[in-house]
Amino acid sequence: MNTIKLKLKSDKGFTMQDVTVACVIFTIFVGLITMLMTYVYKTNIKTTLTSQMATYAVQILEDIDKISYADAQKRTGSYYKSQFKIPAGFNVDLELTNYGENTEDVIKIVNLKITYTLQGDTTEYTVQRLKIKEI
Repeated sequence: MNTIKLKLKSDKGFTMQDVTVACVIFTIFVGLITMLMTYVYKTNIKTTLTSQMATYAVQILEDIDKISYADAQKRTGSYYKSQFKIPAGFNVDLELTNYGENTEDVIKIVNLKITYTLQGDTTEYTVQRLKIKEI
C-alpha cells in the first residue's frame, strides 16, 4: 500500500502548467520562424525581379546605343516591351528629354524606368544615359 501512495505522489510526470507553458513557447517559436521564412521569401522574389529589370534595362539601352539618333526618338517603352518579350507584369517607361538649354538638338537624356508591382509593393529600376547625335 505504501508503494502505491509513493507512486501517486511522485514528481516524475508533466503537470498541466508544464504542458501549457511548453505549448506557448512552441507557438511563439513557430510563429517567429514562419515570419522569418516569409520575409526571406519576399526578399528573394524582390531580388529576382530587380535582377530581371536590370537585364531588360541593359538590353534596351544597348539597342538605343545601336540605333540612330532619329530612330531613338521614335521608340517607346511599349515598343521595347514587345520587341524583347518583356512579361506583362513589368511596365517600361522610356522618355527622351533635351540635355540642358542647348539650342541645337544634338544631345538627349534617355530616362528608362522599369517597374513591377507585387502584392501592392512597387519595385522600380531607373537608369539614365545620354544619346548623342551622330555627325
